[in-house]
Amino acid sequence: MGTEGGRRFQLSSYGARLGTRLEGGRVRTELLREFAGLPIGGVLVIDLAGLEVLSGSFSDEAIVEAAAWLLEEGPPQRYLWVSAPSFETAEDLGERLTARRLALLALVGRDMVPRVLGRLPPYLLDAWKLVQERGALTSRELAELLGVSVQGAAVRLAELGRLRLVSLERETRAMGGTQNRAVALRP
Repeated sequence: MGTEGGRRFQLSSYGARLGTRLEGGRVRTELLREFAGLPIGGVLVIDLAGLEVLSGSFSDEAIVEAAAWLLEEGPPQRYLWVSAPSFETAEDLGERLTARRLALLALVGRDMVPRVLGRLPPYLLDAWKLVQERGALTSRELAELLGVSVQGAAVRLAELGRLRLVSLERETRAMGGTQNRAVALRP
């Protein structure tokens, strides 16, 4: 899954030094408006390039609150990512996400390889990495790779889907019934 149904949200258009909660609240309102126009599978990428200062207060009010809203009441199958030129640019945001027990996909540095920014327990991070490596996995496939039960793997994939770190697609099994396939989100 790429970002072909996606949009970039350039934070530097609000200034190079973003610091107050009040500013963050205004920007969050704009971020939520952007979600209204995203198609199913669409990605909103918050671009941190061009910023000199991104304070914790601003990032908490704008980005972390938007991430929390997305998980709690946002439209399904829409995704929020962060793009940062360096880890230092996104470091305080990662700490704010961790404090709220949230995680976002981040494209950091020149390699643009998706990484998890924020808090993700090790058992979920391991599952996420496997989905990223393989491109897509069912719970049965993940169970075999991790040496856990199919139910344990299904719980991991469902949680990654709920956190919007993978896309879950329903498919028909050859022996009847349906199953979810976790698909890696790609830039």
